[in-house]
Amino acid sequence: MTIERVAIIGLGLLGGSLGLALREHLPAVATSGYDADPATRARAAERGLVGAVYDSAAEAVASADLVVLCVPVGAMAQAAQEIAPHLDPHAIVSDVGSSKQ
Repeated sequence: MTIERVAIIGLGLLGGSLGLALREHLPAVATSGYDADPATRARAAERGLVGAVYDSAAEAVASADLVVLCVPVGAMAQAAQEIAPHLDPHAIVSDVGSSKQ
């Protein structure tokens, strides 16, 4: 599978850093993002952390090959439930959380 589009859910320190790293090292990969905080979305758009910042997680993950959840561990389940109906059937979903269950 070729990854051509990456969606980042959570555009804080980790998500923003991931977006910048993708832009620098894989500039051909399209990036999109979403954050629950409107102020964080605005900052992410201003700084160009991802190619497109959306007002909903559903829009951000539409047709993404890879989705990375960069939200606090306690918010992972809610974020996953929110995006699940909107994922491409072949999308890879990962996270940056430090604990697994």
